[in-house]
Amino acid sequence: MKASFYIATFCLISLNIFLVYSRIISSTRSNGKTSVSIVETNDEYMLRAYFNVNKTAKVQEYLNKCLKPNSLFGSENDYFNANTMLTDNTELHIRKSPGKLEIKLNKRINSYSSYCRIKKMCDGVSDVLSGK
Repeated sequence: MKASFYIATFCLISLNIFLVYSRIISSTRSNGKTSVSIVETNDEYMLRAYFNVNKTAKVQEYLNKCLKPNSLFGSENDYFNANTMLTDNTELHIRKSPGKLEIKLNKRINSYSSYCRIKKMCDGVSDVLSGK
């Protein structure tokens, strides 16, 4: 009887420690430092950015401005994960959530002008996040 009480107590304490630790880690990631990486291969151009959730609205506003007449984002709390085709026939994959952004462009199926437009837009995302 005593053993099961101790095991149950140990499990509850362990669960609480895990939950507190998980919350600390997730808040650190979402409110931590800005990280922007761009990976370019022969086939693909990709931007991955992690940033303070307070900058989500600025990033969305900038992207909507760059993608006009398309408008992809509404609320800064939205989660967005879609392949989309813009009015100029640019096909790209965008994944966005508060504090995170990923943009992928397949260079083989898009024109050079589409590649240049998205590359310029991604460079601008870095500027928005750095406060330039």
